[in-house]
Amino acid sequence: MPEVSKIPFGLADITIGEGADIIKFDGKENLQAEGGEVSISPILEEMKIADFGDSTYDEYVNGYEGEVKIIAAKPTIKLMQLAMSYADAITDTTTSEVVGLMDSKIGTSMRDRAKKITIHPRVMGTDKSLDINLYKMAAVGELTRAYENAQGNLEITLKLYPRDGFDANKPGNFFYIGPKDPNVVTP
Repeated sequence: MPEVSKIPFGLADITIGEGADIIKFDGKENLQAEGGEVSISPILEEMKIADFGDSTYDEYVNGYEGEVKIIAAKPTIKLMQLAMSYADAITDTTTSEVVGLMDSKIGTSMRDRAKKITIHPRVMGTDKSLDINLYKMAAVGELTRAYENAQGNLEITLKLYPRDGFDANKPGNFFYIGPKDPNVVTP
């Protein structure tokens, strides 16, 4: 009989970035107004063979696309900066504190601003077997703010890019599921 406690249910902890700049949606540091969502899709190239007419004979993986959506319950400058990877910080010159955002210069790389994301189902406790790890994601979604008699959420939409140190001749360049990063060599 399967362990009922291992059936995924409810929210996930979403961790964005690493080190000092880490942002967590974990029910403590930041709250989600709605559950988060991840989508990963292969980009497929159809192979057609004249002998089979217009039928698809096979499909080859020609890339990957992915997206993570988070609805933050309480907008802050730090979360708005996350939601708009295409924006630059305005800092207080005396405290170095981020006090606002402005548009980035034309030609700014989103991949350079991308961060690692880990999605861990809360019900799994310390079991990381269903964790989804995305190597590099940057927010490229639009900023939309409604000012009405309703909850003022902040939608964050992040897009998937290949990892740093990628090898296009090998797998494991965009994501992995589970506790072990296939690109980390342990002695």
